[in-house]
Amino acid sequence: MLHRILYILVLWSVTAVTASGQQQETPYYHWSFGVSTGDILHALFNSSEGEPFYPAFMLEYTGQQFAVQGGFRPGYNMTHTSYDGFLDTEITETSSISGQLAGTYYLLQEARWQIKAGLQAVAGRSREDIIMDSGFDRVTTRRLELNVGVGPVIDFRFLVHQRISFGMEASLIYSWSHSELQQLFTNFPDFDNTKETVEGEGLDAYEPATIYMRFHF
Repeated sequence: MLHRILYILVLWSVTAVTASGQQQETPYYHWSFGVSTGDILHALFNSSEGEPFYPAFMLEYTGQQFAVQGGFRPGYNMTHTSYDGFLDTEITETSSISGQLAGTYYLLQEARWQIKAGLQAVAGRSREDIIMDSGFDRVTTRRLELNVGVGPVIDFRFLVHQRISFGMEASLIYSWSHSELQQLFTNFPDFDNTKETVEGEGLDAYEPATIYMRFHF
């Protein structure tokens, strides 16, 4: 549903600009700051979908033939659950940070449309603590994850104004992941479990999942 709304907004912007018949020459700006419209809609409609994988914010420097951009996404959430008739309480706390860095070259550069392609590196780290407090002991199940990857990326842009553009990107990322799982006992640390470690790697294709609104300056 949210994706449909995103595409409707972009189509509306394109139609409005085309209908206005404005053919003014677009000035050149080196810097742009982008915001994911998907995050805006998630906030407005209080969506319960999982943590998005794409950056929430983008900062880009553009030259005559190339561009360098970086993006990041911070995340934090805490839930508290009490069970009727029992002293047990459960707290789930998650935090994460992820980012990307990309270098691209222009494949198409017109007054309104731009297409760029290049190489992208991504990295992310997350931590999840599930804390069970029975009144007798406080047990924490902790999961740590680290991901890094690299691969080609393609970026599509449409300028609706000399200082505003909408765009989306797709990528093919080869990634490596490392995760650790451990159970910790507050009052009885001798019962702490040995860390369980899992590593993996894979190749994933990421289709456009959001539309970035960029402000050029």
